[in-house]
Amino acid sequence: MTNFANVERRHLAALLRRVGPEAPTLCEGWNTRDLAVHLAIRDARPDAVPGTFAPRIPVLGSHAKTVDARYRQLPWDELVNLVERPPLHSPGRWSPLDKRMNTGEFFVHHEDVRRAQPQWHPRQLLNDEQKALWSMISFGAPLMLRRENEAVVLLAAGFGSVRGGKKNARRVKIVRGEPSELLLWAFGRQEQADVEISQE
Repeated sequence: MTNFANVERRHLAALLRRVGPEAPTLCEGWNTRDLAVHLAIRDARPDAVPGTFAPRIPVLGSHAKTVDARYRQLPWDELVNLVERPPLHSPGRWSPLDKRMNTGEFFVHHEDVRRAQPQWHPRQLLNDEQKALWSMISFGAPLMLRRENEAVVLLAAGFGSVRGGKKNARRVKIVRGEPSELLLWAFGRQEQADVEISQE
């Protein structure tokens, strides 16, 4: 199978070029330029990523702000080119690392842009693509669901189930859907994800 992370990367870059730098996204407070800067820095400048998570640590936060400001000044086409084709030193250029690091990231952010546009429509993914996203869920569910205040079971017909959320909780939330929609739900896009939720 073609590296699905790379497929989503190319499709997202094409969409960014089409909608421009000021289009909305599902990421609260971010437009498409904000999202493109985030992705370009994540791939090309991993040294700046810690400062985005710990902005109050002086050295880390200051470095992250400097790098962010530099990338925001790039012409739109140049910035999108960095999203589509990261530099040679980036882990995103190495297929095994790209699959592990970026399959979920680029699928979710592609949908962040797609679903924020007024005339978006659902798309049909191949079974192998759904399988790749299920692998991301199976690997990352405990981390993605760590803030849930009840136990959560993500259930995808034909793929299986994975549990996360609060351990030893009395109530269990069952979330059913395709792996793509479950991943969006687990990533915090609950209002936009096409899932069915029940309680046990």
